[in-house]
Amino acid sequence: MGWTPRGCLGVILALTLLSQVKAQDTLDREVYSGYEDKLVEDLLRTYSTYVRPVKNETQIIYIQYHLKLSRILKIDEVNQVLTTVTQLEQRWNDSYLIWDPADYDNITTINIPTTKIWIPDTVLYNSADVNKEPGTGVMMTSAIVNHHGQVFWAAPAIFHSSCKLDITFFPFDRQTCHLKFGPWAYLGNQVQMKKKSATGDFTMMTPSGQWDLLGLPVTENLVLYGCCPEPFSDVTFNLRLKRKALFYVFNLLFPSIFMSLMSLLTFYLPAESGEKLGLNITVLLSLVFFLLLGAQLLPPTSDSVSLLGQLLASIIILMSLETAMSVIILRLHHHEPRNLPPAWARRIILDKLACLLGVTGRRHEYHSDYHLPMDEENDAASLEEDPFEFDSQRALYNCESLGSSLLQKLQLELGAYTTPPPATKMKGNGQREQYDEVCPEYGSDVTEYSIGATIMRIGGYLEKLVRRSRRSEKRSIVQQQWIDMCVVLDRLLLCIFTIALLLDVSIIMYSMTTGTVLT
Repeated sequence: MGWTPRGCLGVILALTLLSQVKAQDTLDREVYSGYEDKLVEDLLRTYSTYVRPVKNETQIIYIQYHLKLSRILKIDEVNQVLTTVTQLEQRWNDSYLIWDPADYDNITTINIPTTKIWIPDTVLYNSADVNKEPGTGVMMTSAIVNHHGQVFWAAPAIFHSSCKLDITFFPFDRQTCHLKFGPWAYLGNQVQMKKKSATGDFTMMTPSGQWDLLGLPVTENLVLYGCCPEPFSDVTFNLRLKRKALFYVFNLLFPSIFMSLMSLLTFYLPAESGEKLGLNITVLLSLVFFLLLGAQLLPPTSDSVSLLGQLLASIIILMSLETAMSVIILRLHHHEPRNLPPAWARRIILDKLACLLGVTGRRHEYHSDYHLPMDEENDAASLEEDPFEFDSQRALYNCESLGSSLLQKLQLELGAYTTPPPATKMKGNGQREQYDEVCPEYGSDVTEYSIGATIMRIGGYLEKLVRRSRRSEKRSIVQQQWIDMCVVLDRLLLCIFTIALLLDVSIIMYSMTTGTVLT
């Protein structure tokens, strides 16, 4: 298919029209740009950035101030500093930035750098940024100006503001931090701050992992300071914050409560195990660690003490009392008693409390006439039914009579065994001296004398063993009553400290969660 003259002519006409349109657009842009340059040049020719833009010196400039909260970066509890990311919006009227749009190709708005026009010296009064001048964290963006002289300036900013924290109900606390903005040099009869709305804007705020924002109300203030006769104007944004307590509950509160509950097992642990004090001291050291950990998260202030610190301190006091009671119980358990427990202790502890606490196998019913003598005279008198009493009490029986009696019982004839001749010993002159041996030693010839002596010695040994066994049995009975009393006291202290700990935790937890201090 070839090109015809008519088709070529159409293409040439289309290209010509397109070039004319583009040339017209370029001319229009140049004309518009020329008008905007001329407008800015005319507005700023005699403009001064150091003087309030008013025709009358008594006229007040009203600054409409608005804050959009973008993010809560951090709240430093130790230094009590709030760090926020915001977007500031300021509106005011400038009497020297007014023009007729008809004179400038119907231009109604222009952008002018804020360094070339007058802007209010608005600062953050309670700034905590030590590296900068107060409130200079605002980015110097361009301002939008319309032909009526209304100036709108929006700029992002990062502020470090001081915030007094009340840590009484930590970690269920609610804080109110203030952002107070106002002119630094202009008095209230020169520049006044006005709020745009009753609350700040936090609809586009990035959620914080530590705090919930409950509200952002705004207040206007005229404050009279001692330096000047006229008051200063400011706008204050009040950040109402609530701490998210989940992190502190699972990492600080619950471990402390569980460790304190575990310390109650000290009174359930037998004294013979030897671990009662070890368990108490271990739990006590762990609670001291949690107390120090909580103190590092809070500001070092003496204005108030957090309820969490009060909880840990009260638990430490209870555990110290537990340790002291455990020492007393161990002392009573392991000491060597010489007497029975006092009558009042046996009546109250071993009888009444043991029944009340349900301590089975440890109860001793109290009787006023019950006694258990431990002295030697009563001990000897208690041996009346001793099977060896016949041999030990009959003083008239000597070795010979006892041996003769035993041989008769064995149906042996007296004299069946030849009596050995009397023993002799040499005198100093060589003559022998004869004497009678009354009770021959063990292992001598079988005679009436030797048999009686052997039986009496055996009886004496058995008598001592029985007497010692009786004394040991009585001592064990006395010691067992002291041990049983320690077991009942352990159960009683377990109930007392359990109730005290639960009441302590319940009262303080109720105060922390509801925000009320019980007195």
